[in-house]
Amino acid sequence: MSPTPSPSDFNPASYRVEETVRDGGAIVIRTIRPDDKERLREHAHGLSPESVHHRFMAYKRELSDEEVRRFTELDFDQHVGIVAILSNEGCEHIIGVGRYFRTSKERGEAAFSVIDAQQGRGIGTLLLVHLSRIARRKGITEFEADVLGDNVHMLDVVAASGFKVQATHESGVVHLLMRIDGVERE
Repeated sequence: MSPTPSPSDFNPASYRVEETVRDGGAIVIRTIRPDDKERLREHAHGLSPESVHHRFMAYKRELSDEEVRRFTELDFDQHVGIVAILSNEGCEHIIGVGRYFRTSKERGEAAFSVIDAQQGRGIGTLLLVHLSRIARRKGITEFEADVLGDNVHMLDVVAASGFKVQATHESGVVHLLMRIDGVERE
């Protein structure tokens, strides 16, 4: 058996794992790459206006070229992003995205989106679990997120995570602080 790599040897930019969703379907969860730009645009088109509003807390029709670049060309230290991939006839489709931006040495701000046609299959929960594994290896112990109070899908994902969660409410927004260390879900 080979030794477990130390956190400094861990390379989140090469993270890739096969997963099974609630209904038995197979997906791949991997890091987002610069060549995912068009797949990310396709993913954004699979989000309803309500899902876009829940993710960005604003209504928008398209991701700008700058946003697409910023969301696919990551340093995997300050900004880490993973995608849930569904393959269809040899083509990869991004059906979910999870990311965090490091806000301090031990905390990251997390965000997720799953296309509407794939919601309810446990993809968001899997993204949160895998993103937290990467984050812990990079020394992050807490995720924070601001979630609109009517975003029941995201609140359900957090509730299913098994993480210790503190929630505060203000003006229709739920600020979540999730303690992600000490809980390993396999």
